[in-house]
Amino acid sequence: MAEIVFETLRLALETTRGTAIASPTHLLNYSGTLDPKTSRYRPKESRGTRVRNYRHVDTRALAEWSAEGDLDSLLAPLLLNMAVAPKSSPTTPLGATSARLWDHTGAITADDIKTATVWWGDPNLSHQLCSPFAFIDELTVENDASGEEVATVSVKGMAAKPTKVSPPAVTAPLSGVTFPGQLMQLWVDTSSAIGTTAITDRLISVSHTIKTGAKAKYIAKGPTHDLSFSRMGREQVVAITTELTVEVVDLTEYDYWANATDLKVRVRHNGAAIETITGPVTLYNYVEFDTYGTPSELEWTDNEGVNRALKFVIEGQYDATLASDIRVGVQNAQATL
Repeated sequence: MAEIVFETLRLALETTRGTAIASPTHLLNYSGTLDPKTSRYRPKESRGTRVRNYRHVDTRALAEWSAEGDLDSLLAPLLLNMAVAPKSSPTTPLGATSARLWDHTGAITADDIKTATVWWGDPNLSHQLCSPFAFIDELTVENDASGEEVATVSVKGMAAKPTKVSPPAVTAPLSGVTFPGQLMQLWVDTSSAIGTTAITDRLISVSHTIKTGAKAKYIAKGPTHDLSFSRMGREQVVAITTELTVEVVDLTEYDYWANATDLKVRVRHNGAAIETITGPVTLYNYVEFDTYGTPSELEWTDNEGVNRALKFVIEGQYDATLASDIRVGVQNAQATL
């Protein structure tokens, strides 16, 4: 996605879905857009001429929004409020002074993910576009230890019909920590609790895809209706899919696939240290994804063309201990969103 100088994408989480917030609270330092969309109906008519279109009427108005950039320790909880579960305040890890843990565990019997009001455009112009009721349909995080960059995040979703508004006051960017691929950690457990069995010197790359199942719903509202959606629902989806690429040191990971073994997989994307506490134990900035399920879609690949590697996918499934099918944790030094 092209980065256009001066354009900004800003948002504020909504207290009530679809009720616009007056001004943004966060600047997403990502490339992004807010794309207006209209469904326009043109009747098919036979008037004895070659002309195809004589009339039209608009039947639906909305927007699509998207953003992509580096995964950031301070913006991650904001996006996870919209993609996994709401969390307005963190907990403090045992013994910590500065570190905070944002624990997002998806609800399976409630629809509680957050929506947002989104502003997009060049604030130097007379107007920006603004849409309430923005929701995330899909969030993807990718990281690669064999590359020279850091973990990236991309989101896409829908929003209500945009309007032109005067650019809000400047929103200060958050300076968060990023996550180099070589600092990743991997745990794979079968009978033991998740996060027990560390797997070292194997993980090459990972991709997490979170789907919310969010769907816009259109309801009749009379002759003054703006034709946008006014409600949102959720459908059954695989909430998280994790794709792992590991170097083949032995056939352990192959056996997991061949035997259809239920796995508990934790991938932690680590960044800079926050503090060292009694132990001594150093607490780091991180984002960790917990995925439960059976490996599928086996694919042989390679690591730098010199070693065999194995790629497989884990489609998230319900875990009785978690009482959910998805959890994402973020540790940072931020006490508020």
